[in-house]
Amino acid sequence: MRILFILNAVVVALIGAFFLILPQTALDLFGTETYVPMLLVARFFGGAMLMSGVFIWFLKDLIDEATQKNVAIALMAASVGTFVLILIGMASIIRTNGWIPLVISVLFAVGYAFALFIAPRMVPAGGPPAYRKQV
Repeated sequence: MRILFILNAVVVALIGAFFLILPQTALDLFGTETYVPMLLVARFFGGAMLMSGVFIWFLKDLIDEATQKNVAIALMAASVGTFVLILIGMASIIRTNGWIPLVISVLFAVGYAFALFIAPRMVPAGGPPAYRKQV
């Protein structure tokens, strides 16, 4: 799960930095109307995303499995929520390139679902007893 946390942190931080530093360019990329208040909101969004990326970066070093699982569940839920919000945005204000954040959110949601629900059931041959299937 550590690699997934690292990937998520880097992607979120880069998107956040992009919206924080170049809000006009970021909004133009999605074909949205850019008014002065929209630029301010885009900068706030960028700051929040950058902070989230840094926070996820620090969470990559979690040792406690229960906490790591809870964080992964929260990040999976956030990815699913992002997917829904992007679909709503694509139906109204996002005119171009809406598929990019849509694909990113799906990839992270599937990645966290795999790490949470499928990977624990995969038993390596000769693995430690904790990972062996109980009969």
